[in-house]
Amino acid sequence: MQKHRHIRMRKRRMANRKTLEARQAYYDEDVERSKEAHDFYHTLDKHGESHSLDKDNLKTIIFGSLDGIITIFAIVSGCVGAKITPAQVIIIGVGNLFANAISMGFSEYTSTSAQRDFMLAEKKREEWEIENCPSEEKQEMIDIYMNKYKFDSEDARNLVEITFRNKNFFLEHMMSEELGLIITNEDKNESLKKGILMFLSFCIFGLIPLSSYVAYTMFFEYTDYNTSFVVVFVSTLVTLFILGLFKVLPYRLLVGVHKNYR
Repeated sequence: MQKHRHIRMRKRRMANRKTLEARQAYYDEDVERSKEAHDFYHTLDKHGESHSLDKDNLKTIIFGSLDGIITIFAIVSGCVGAKITPAQVIIIGVGNLFANAISMGFSEYTSTSAQRDFMLAEKKREEWEIENCPSEEKQEMIDIYMNKYKFDSEDARNLVEITFRNKNFFLEHMMSEELGLIITNEDKNESLKKGILMFLSFCIFGLIPLSSYVAYTMFFEYTDYNTSFVVVFVSTLVTLFILGLFKVLPYRLLVGVHKNYR
């Protein structure tokens, strides 16, 4: 059991690395490297392995990080403006950091759980309809192909008949087109993972403005409130700039591509 799990994790890491190489090949316009990466994916798919990356985790990290640093920066700035003692600033900052992090993590957990429950309920309903009303479900997809994608009647019917042979594909495709729901991870622990990820992201990046303030008060005499605010502001601004880069150019930064966009 442990051995198989280790093999799956190793293949997943290899797939992720090949995904990054494929993106770099795209930015470098290197056709041969792109083909090599796709050949690797084909090998994994033969063994039932998935080569998709969890993009939702990146979204959760960015959201939690931005919220954390902005929230704590506002709190520390307000405390500095009120000219209270460093000890009071730290107590207020730490208290707000963990309170807001818990709130954000729990909100992410409950919202993800609710979304998952709704998606699974709709999936179960669509499965029942496909099983008991196949003609009506096929006609719905025919109408979608004709009205949305402008297929003619014959092509739309042929396409539906082909996709209906694979019930799972038809189900997922229908949920996407008819309901706008994309079946992602059905793991019941996924909501908990995202909640923890949100909590950690908020805490780690929320500590930046607070820790920069603490560092300033440790090494300098705390009498110049304007300077302490500038230190906190600059550290926050630099971190936001770095987060902005990951938000806009996540894959280019990960693969270390430095060529400018064309």
